[in-house]
Amino acid sequence: MLLIFAAAFLVVVLVAATTFVVWNRNYRTAGAENPGTNCPMVVKARHRLPLTSVGVHRVALIGDSLMSQPSCAIADGLAQVGVTTTRHAVPGSGLLTGSVDWVAQTRLIMQREHPDVVVAIFVGNYPEPFVRDESGDAIRPDTPAFFAAWQARAVALSDVVRSFRVPLYWVSPPPIDLQPFRRAQRLYAGYRTITKDHFLDSGKSLAGSHGEEVGEKETCHRRRVVRSADTVHLTDDGARIYGQQIAHDLTARVGLLTSPRPC
Repeated sequence: MLLIFAAAFLVVVLVAATTFVVWNRNYRTAGAENPGTNCPMVVKARHRLPLTSVGVHRVALIGDSLMSQPSCAIADGLAQVGVTTTRHAVPGSGLLTGSVDWVAQTRLIMQREHPDVVVAIFVGNYPEPFVRDESGDAIRPDTPAFFAAWQARAVALSDVVRSFRVPLYWVSPPPIDLQPFRRAQRLYAGYRTITKDHFLDSGKSLAGSHGEEVGEKETCHRRRVVRSADTVHLTDDGARIYGQQIAHDLTARVGLLTSPRPC
């Protein structure tokens, strides 16, 4: 009889545990409070929950303004499960030109901070002066040469991260209809071909029902504006939704329990 009771108790525990995991990964949602876009460069972990972010204690975020804006929401979500986040995104920067050499900068980040995971968003900023090809001619935006050069630089960035035996997660951008940033989805498709890298399709959180760009979303039982007037950047609500989705998607990949989805 004792064995029967023990077996029944074990079944109840397993069912309860499974139910909790399913709820945590699929139905648990965050609140409507916006972390904003002006948090510390280093957002420290809070209490660490069991079975979350296994082996991941430090995450580095790199990228352009589409990483900078949601980075506080990402960091807040990761802090809830015991992960410290460092924020390195620089608005207006790109993989080919701009104020940051991301291959060199990422190598420094790896050497100084020793992150367990690197998360990247690059949507295609390409300020002048343009890079030049082997003939000395400027590589024009959105040409085959541009996409080839950008992809080569993405591979070089990946090589740096993986040389430290750390996984690199590329994040999909939200839909962007405005030129020149329609290239963002094509660039992300290129990242997805990089062997041994990882991918988070979190940009869908700001898309419409057919994957299109939308200016508003239903969130936390209210209709909220999620894109700024330029239709490229995000409002605080848009940054919150995108960042919470990225944190959720990442923790779903590296642990059993996760940070909450956006409401």
